[in-house]
Amino acid sequence: MIKEITVFSYGDSNLLKTWSNVPYFFTKTFADDGVSVNRVNVEPNRLLAGLWNRVFLRLIHVIFKNSTYTFDRTPFFRFLTNRKMKIAVQKYPQTDVFISISFSFHPKKYTDKPVLMFCDWTYDYYFQYFQHRKPDFLETQEIRNQHQLQSTADGLLALFPDTCKYISDQGYCKNVFYLGNVINSETFNATNETVMEKFNSNDIVFIGADKYLPGLITLLQAVQILGTAFKGRVQIIGINKDKIPSSLLSDKTRVYGYLDKSSVSERNRYYDIVNKAKVFVNTNPRWSSFSASLESMYHMTPIITTHYRSFIETFGENIKFGYYSENDPTEVSILLRRILNLNLTEYKKMSLAAHDAVTSFTWPVYIDKLENKIQSIIDKGK
Repeated sequence: MIKEITVFSYGDSNLLKTWSNVPYFFTKTFADDGVSVNRVNVEPNRLLAGLWNRVFLRLIHVIFKNSTYTFDRTPFFRFLTNRKMKIAVQKYPQTDVFISISFSFHPKKYTDKPVLMFCDWTYDYYFQYFQHRKPDFLETQEIRNQHQLQSTADGLLALFPDTCKYISDQGYCKNVFYLGNVINSETFNATNETVMEKFNSNDIVFIGADKYLPGLITLLQAVQILGTAFKGRVQIIGINKDKIPSSLLSDKTRVYGYLDKSSVSERNRYYDIVNKAKVFVNTNPRWSSFSASLESMYHMTPIITTHYRSFIETFGENIKFGYYSENDPTEVSILLRRILNLNLTEYKKMSLAAHDAVTSFTWPVYIDKLENKIQSIIDKGK
């Protein structure tokens, strides 16, 4: 029976805004299950990290133009983090298992207790899949650091089946697990009233940070193609208006920027938009806001998304809750028209399919699986 855990996160795990809400729901669900949770924030001093990223990273870019060697990839960050982890290990001696929500640090050198790492993908996977380039000299040293950490951890938990296979095939860690993904949302009850509200709204919701701007531009171009046939609004969360070409903005667009779920008013606005949206659209190339897609689906929203590896590995090539699409305005406009023109029976079927596809990805289900996995690791080590 797991009684106490210590969780290390980059950012305050008490706050919803930290890393897409993941540390918050991770620690909260353990606590809700009666486990004592010690939360340790390893985020460095922001002035120190800001100085590195604004000054030294610019100098690094003179030699390595596209380097991603930010402060959290440096030996300085590791030194500061190791010191915090050592103190935490001494402070919480009754801990049953230490969990790092990252693949870049863990406290195994300071404890004989089981140590797990939990994250989405490794640094080298990032270069292979997203960047399609070899890492530079400085980036390579952080990859070596991650490989060393993997070899000493008692287990690795990957959020996606393809990254799990990638890490397993490398062989640095013998215990790599995929237990499903997670929906970063409070419990939601699917009702006929929600379906009716979504069906009648004709609103489109887009959720994504600045890096997803190409997908938003495509969506807005698709809406222009639809012209007067589109009677709803495009609700845009996560990107500020000044980042969007003015020629694509109209009285049909509503731009909210980042909505912080830690704020009651902003959280209520966020879910009001999602619960009323008829369709979620993000076709950004190679990665289309996976977490926001899952959350929208959980809230009974059909989706149009990119045909990318992690999504396909999770849900398959053929989906009943929406459509895959290239990041092409004409194709997106055709698929939008198809969903917007569904009759109530057809739309309800697609809406329920979206919700049903992710019901196994709730945090209580995930943590229950994780507790069983942790217990097996503890029992094996006895």
